[in-house]
Amino acid sequence: MNGASTMKKFLLAGAALAIGALSSAAALAQSAASQTILIQNARLITSGPQGVIENGDVLLRDGVIAGVGVDLAAPEGANVIDAAGRTITAGFIAPFSQLGIEEISLDREANDASPDPGFPLSAALDSLDAYNPTSSVIAVERAGGITRALISPQAGDKLFAGKAAVIDLSGRVASVTKANAAQLAMAGYSGAARSGDTRMGAWAMLREYLSEAASYAANPRDYLLRKREDRFFISDLEALGPVVAGREPLIISANSAADIRNVIRLKSDYSLNVIILGGSEAWRVARELAAANIPVILDAMQNLPTQFEDLGSTMANAARLQAAGVTIAFFNDGGTPHNMRLLPQYAGNAVAHGLPYDAAIAALTINPAKMFGVDAKLGSVEIGKAGDIVVWDGDPLEVTTRPVAVFIDGRAMSMENRQTKLRDRYKDLSKGDLPFAYRGEE
Repeated sequence: MNGASTMKKFLLAGAALAIGALSSAAALAQSAASQTILIQNARLITSGPQGVIENGDVLLRDGVIAGVGVDLAAPEGANVIDAAGRTITAGFIAPFSQLGIEEISLDREANDASPDPGFPLSAALDSLDAYNPTSSVIAVERAGGITRALISPQAGDKLFAGKAAVIDLSGRVASVTKANAAQLAMAGYSGAARSGDTRMGAWAMLREYLSEAASYAANPRDYLLRKREDRFFISDLEALGPVVAGREPLIISANSAADIRNVIRLKSDYSLNVIILGGSEAWRVARELAAANIPVILDAMQNLPTQFEDLGSTMANAARLQAAGVTIAFFNDGGTPHNMRLLPQYAGNAVAHGLPYDAAIAALTINPAKMFGVDAKLGSVEIGKAGDIVVWDGDPLEVTTRPVAVFIDGRAMSMENRQTKLRDRYKDLSKGDLPFAYRGEE
């Protein structure tokens, strides 16, 4: 018996791919672990040098992408899946979130995203100390095609929020892709409100912290011996060491063109690796941002101003930045973890306002990977990269499109989550195995 006759064929998910004698998605999830998988006949949007491949194939082996092309030969013993023309992309990456550190926003016990006012530390806070890989929110966002995310603390009443990390959405304990991936700082009115209610105070404090961190990093022993102000905590200065050395990105929340120009100057003065978060008016300084090589993580739906620094906000922001050569990515709702799966819709709206389609896909895949230095492993469908791919039942940027299969590190992920369980439990409200209040009168 030859190898081809013994290969198993599996159904990816749902009736949309119900062709041939294929088994269930649950069977695939169980059997695909640590095995070789060949997905055939897909429209591949690679986000890499190969661009879009029609009728393409992807080979996953030992957790990585081992082949990308047309008419790939199936290795002996491989699980072969016919995508039947469906679209495949790299797994989408959320570039800013509180995923796994905020379960319920309004419940303090279930929300570790930020400290209460008056807590002394800021930059030293580490998102991984509060990260819960079994959070129920993770499976919901994964089912929406998000496979990796940057998780970051939110700022309390200090200018710095703490250390961010890149994680995968597998739900495994060992799901940290990159610790100490970035640090978050507040500028604009968010910074002013923490610094004497003036932007002058915010920028002066940011510079002072960076200067103190650089002084400490240059000679820790001498710094500890000399007289210094008690308001600078050593753990905060240690956390800022990689930032002032340029090894770790500093994400700065800023929206107005004036504040963004201050960010550009700050990068130059301290030789920082800077990323703008928000950037409502970033399009006004797009050429300056491109020249300074500063990426922008933006809300593609920001259109009407909510404060004075948003007066120039427009849904053409993404298109104008991209046209000027600025690297962009998308975030939503201030980083709340509960609607990250809407990022493809945000990208679709950006396309409707002038952003090229391939640039929108890049903003969901390779661009955030580049921002946080993980693009050698993530962000595109290329040989040697992690097997993070998503199979879609239509155009990924259309509101009615859904993933039918999600792979992380070459493993098929369950599409079941708290929302699907609630749907299945309560779609039939006839008397039966339901909570007492739902059973009706006896």
